[in-house]
Amino acid sequence: MEDVIKRIVEAEKEAEARIEKAKQEAKEIIRTAKEEAKRIEEETIRKAEEESQNLIEKARLEGESEAKKILEDGEKEISSIREKAESNFETAIQEAIELVRGA
Repeated sequence: MEDVIKRIVEAEKEAEARIEKAKQEAKEIIRTAKEEAKRIEEETIRKAEEESQNLIEKARLEGESEAKKILEDGEKEISSIREKAESNFETAIQEAIELVRGA
């Protein structure tokens, strides 16, 4: 009978040890899962920030390119207006001379 009681006590101790080990393993799994979740969150944030910086840079470059094109077009238009003004000025002078000579 004493032997049976010893085995029961040993079985209870062994069961308690297994339960404690399972609790520790569960804690470790939870800790690992939290660390992995944190790592994934940080990686996601890093990628989002990187993508936003890429989009900002792309938009900046497109804006600079568009501004350069507008500036070039404006300079061409100014040059064309200047040429027309000079041409008209010469014509106006010629006509003024004609008027003065004819008067």
